[in-house]
Amino acid sequence: MEFWENKVKEIRLWKIASDEHGKPLVQPFENVNQTETENHLEEIIVKSPDILLRDLKLVGRQTETPGGPLDLLGIDGDGNLAVFELKRGTLTREAIAQVIDYASYLSELNSEELSNHISERSGNLGIDKIDDFRSWYQEEFARDLPSSYKIKMFLVGLGVDDRTRRMISFLAKNDIDISLITFYGFEREGNIFLARHVEIESKPPSPTTPTKKSNLEKLQKKVKDLHVDNYYYEISTFFRNKLSAYEWPNPSGYSYNLTELTESGSATHRVYVSLPLIDKHPGKVQIYLQPRAIEVSSDIFDSIKNSLGAKLKITSGGAAIIWVNSLQEWEKLRPQFDKICTAIVEGSKKKQEQEVVEEFQDASQHVGEIDKALF
Repeated sequence: MEFWENKVKEIRLWKIASDEHGKPLVQPFENVNQTETENHLEEIIVKSPDILLRDLKLVGRQTETPGGPLDLLGIDGDGNLAVFELKRGTLTREAIAQVIDYASYLSELNSEELSNHISERSGNLGIDKIDDFRSWYQEEFARDLPSSYKIKMFLVGLGVDDRTRRMISFLAKNDIDISLITFYGFEREGNIFLARHVEIESKPPSPTTPTKKSNLEKLQKKVKDLHVDNYYYEISTFFRNKLSAYEWPNPSGYSYNLTELTESGSATHRVYVSLPLIDKHPGKVQIYLQPRAIEVSSDIFDSIKNSLGAKLKITSGGAAIIWVNSLQEWEKLRPQFDKICTAIVEGSKKKQEQEVVEEFQDASQHVGEIDKALF
C-alpha cells in the first residue's frame, strides 16, 4: 500500500506599519477559513478575470464537453484559447488529466466548429453572450480566427499536493503549455484579502516561428488585392520606426510587439499595435490599438481621442480602431500617431520598470516570510 503525505505550502502575510514612535510595527493577517474562500473563488474570478490572467476575456463557464463540464474557457490578451480547471480545495493529479482532456477535445475542432461551440454556449452563469464568436474575435484582436489555434491550460486551486506540482512542472519544462495558480485568503479588521501565487508558468512563446516567410508572402498578396499597396507600407514603416518594436507579419496584417514581463518574471512579446486588412473593406487600412497600448499612453490618449473625433472608435473590449482611406489622409493623421507612439514607448518603459520593482518587492517579501518562519 502506498502512502502519500498531502503537503500544502503555507503562505503568510504581514502589514508593515509604524508605531507611535515611528518604529516598524508588524501586523499579521489571519488566514481565512478555506471553505469560505472556496465558496467565493469562482464567482470572484468570473466578475474579475484579470485576477487569473491579465487581459483575460471569459467566453464560457461550465460548458459541456464529452469529458464533462469545462469550468472556465477564455481568450488571453494575445488571442490564444485558455482552458481553466478550478478545484475547490487542493489540486491533485486528477485535475491534470481533466484539463488535458478538455484541451485535447477543443484542439480537434476546426475554426468554424470552435466558433459555433463558443457562440452556442456563451451567455450563461455570468458570461456575456457572444452571438458570432468569429466576428467577435476579429473585432477584439484585429485578425481572423486562426485555422490552427494555440490552447493554454491552467490549473487553479487553493493549494496543490507535491506530486501534482512535480507533474505540472515536468510538463511545463517540456514545452506543454500548462500553468499552476493557487489562491490564499486572508482577513484583517473585517476585510477579506485574496492573494494569488503563480507557482508554475509555461515557457513564453518564441517571438519567431518558421511561418514568417509564408505569412509575409500572403500579406503582400493581400495588400495588392485590396489596393492599398500605395500607402500600406508607408504606414507600416512609420510604426516600425517610431515604436522600435518587433514587427511580425500575419497573413492579414503587420503587428508590433513590445517586451513585457510574465507573471514569473521572464520576458515575452505582446502586441500593442496592429495594421489589419479586412477583405470586406478594400482600399482601407485599419490601425488597431490594443487596450494595453491605450493604458500606457493614457496621459495623452483622451486628447488624441478628442482630436480624432468620429475617426476613432472604441471597441467593447477597450481597443481603439481608426480607418485610413488614402495616403493623403494618413499624412494628415500622422502627427497624432507620432504623439501616440511616443507615449506608448515611454509608458511601456515605465510599466517595465514598475514590474521589475514589484518583482523585487515580491521577492523581498518572500524572503521576509522565510526569515520570520525560521526565526
